[in-house]
Amino acid sequence: MTTKISNGVTKQTIISIAIIVVGVAGLAWWSKSADNKGLSAEGSQKYHLANTSNALAAIEEFYDFGTISMKNGNVSKIFKVTNNSSEDIKVPSVTTSCMCTTAYILNEDGERGRPFGMPGHGGAVPKAKAIVKAGGTLDIEVVFDPNAHGPAGVGRIERSVFLEDENKNVIELKFKVNVTP
Repeated sequence: MTTKISNGVTKQTIISIAIIVVGVAGLAWWSKSADNKGLSAEGSQKYHLANTSNALAAIEEFYDFGTISMKNGNVSKIFKVTNNSSEDIKVPSVTTSCMCTTAYILNEDGERGRPFGMPGHGGAVPKAKAIVKAGGTLDIEVVFDPNAHGPAGVGRIERSVFLEDENKNVIELKFKVNVTP
C-alpha cells in the first residue's frame, strides 16, 4: 500500500523522482569526468592542431567569401597548411562538411589533385596520401558550389574542410558565404 502525502502525490512517486534526479546527476558527473580524461596531455592533440609547435597549422583557418550570386557559379579559396615540426607529417584524410564543398590538394605547380568531398555522398572519399615535409606547406583549394542546394540554398552558409593527420589530429578550415539568387 502506498502512502499519500498531499494532493494525490505518493511516497512512491517522490522516491521515483529522487532516483531519476540522482541518476541524471550521476550521468552528468560521469560525462564530465570522461571529458576531462579525454583532454589529458596525450589526448588533447586530437581536438586541434593550430596552436601546437610540433604539428600542422593553418596560416588562415577562416575565410569570408562575402555575398555571391548563384548565377556567377563556384568560388574558391586556397588555404595554406604548414608543418612546424622537424618531421614529415602524413595527411591520409581530407573531407568536407557538405556536398556543396569540394577540397583539392594542390601540387607544387598549383595543379589540383583528385577531389575530396563529404563522406557518404558520391561514394567513398579517397585517401589523401599527402605528406607535408618538415617545415613545408600544403595548399588546399576549397571550392564552394552555390547551386548545389538548388533554388532554396540562398542565405548565409557556413562550411568546413577537415584535414586529419596520421595521428588523428584534425585541422578545420572554415568559410562562410551569403548566397543570393
